[in-house]
Amino acid sequence: MLEEEDLLELLKLLSLYDLLLEQLQKSLSEGFSLLGRANYHNKDSLRGRYGRDYWDESYEGQLMVKSGKELMISRRMGQGGTQETPKEEKSLRRRCEKPISIENTPKPRDPIYMFGGVLSTPTSLRQSQSHFKSSIPLMTELLNCRRRIEKLITTRG
Repeated sequence: MLEEEDLLELLKLLSLYDLLLEQLQKSLSEGFSLLGRANYHNKDSLRGRYGRDYWDESYEGQLMVKSGKELMISRRMGQGGTQETPKEEKSLRRRCEKPISIENTPKPRDPIYMFGGVLSTPTSLRQSQSHFKSSIPLMTELLNCRRRIEKLITTRG
């Protein structure tokens, strides 16, 4: 049986979950609305609508979600690795080898540029991208909140 402090914690988590759902709905709604506006303004182009057929497959995702006890978002760096803090080596190293610095790694390209250059990308498409990007942390926080609710109910329920 849930005690009073458990019920208060459950109510707080449910309130947070509801708030996050509203924010996610608003963010995705704005993103799709702006994407529709960008498609409307792009209707006369040769390539047609912005979508899967328009994508350049050479662009890779920039964010990665790690699943564990809680979901975490990390930024992807380079070919396949993720951005991590450099570790100090405690063993001997060759003098001719230079340590790899994070500053020398190429910056990931923004996928929005596949739809045109820096100046030719429509503003509504950029705004749509920013709304969709802002929804990623909301989704992870929503799932983390849901996990906490389920854990509270199953362990003490």
